[in-house]
Amino acid sequence: MPVAIVTGASRGIGRAIAIRLASDGFSVVVNDIVPQKSLIDEVIAEIKAAGHEAHGVTADVSNEAQVQAMVDETVAKYGELNVIVANAGILETSTLLEMTVEKWDRTYAINTRGVFLCWTIAAKQMIKQGHGGKLVAACSISGYRPSGKAPAYCSSKWAVRGLTQTAALEFGQYGITCNSYCPGSVKTDMSRVFAERLAADKGLKDVEEVYKTSSHRTNAIQHELFPEDIAGLVSFLSGKDSNRMTGQSIICDGGIYFS
Repeated sequence: MPVAIVTGASRGIGRAIAIRLASDGFSVVVNDIVPQKSLIDEVIAEIKAAGHEAHGVTADVSNEAQVQAMVDETVAKYGELNVIVANAGILETSTLLEMTVEKWDRTYAINTRGVFLCWTIAAKQMIKQGHGGKLVAACSISGYRPSGKAPAYCSSKWAVRGLTQTAALEFGQYGITCNSYCPGSVKTDMSRVFAERLAADKGLKDVEEVYKTSSHRTNAIQHELFPEDIAGLVSFLSGKDSNRMTGQSIICDGGIYFS
């Protein structure tokens, strides 16, 4: 049974990815930070109730020692690591003129350094195993067309897109593929944070209405996106059907931005 780690998997897109990969036949390590431990347990319980295998590990993806310990625990539990999905991320909605160094650094620590640490530490384990693997990361449509409302988030996602390409060139010789997924506006807690910022800028109180009418949600297929839609793309990037794809950042937004 192949083994996958999914970071930031206690809720939202990460949760949907963990559940989908478990249904695909992976033993899934469900990761998030310590305050999300109860939610991690809920995801594990749901996966096991469906007859699949899962294990929880708390770790901060911006911390090298904790990421190493997560990979080590995964290998100790399941014997190997085949896929890591560096999904954990945060959204900071301060403009550049409002931005502090602390907010900027925290965004990059999780969104960009987190991918770097997860990928490099996982890659070393995969190289040791000797039969390749798959590195997958969360980018965003903001990695193609950024918004002025979230410069730290957007630029951190551009960095993920660049890392995806450079890692693909370096790790290809080991049979390791590197791809990222770029969600559009998906109904999660993070998208509500962005809607709250838009509502505040417009002086509106109805955040739900602002979310529904935002131009970030107007897509070609005229359907709302849900975490399960993104999980389907990650399932593909984690499976054998994407074995000849690497260095790609794939947009899944219902048809808003075209690359």
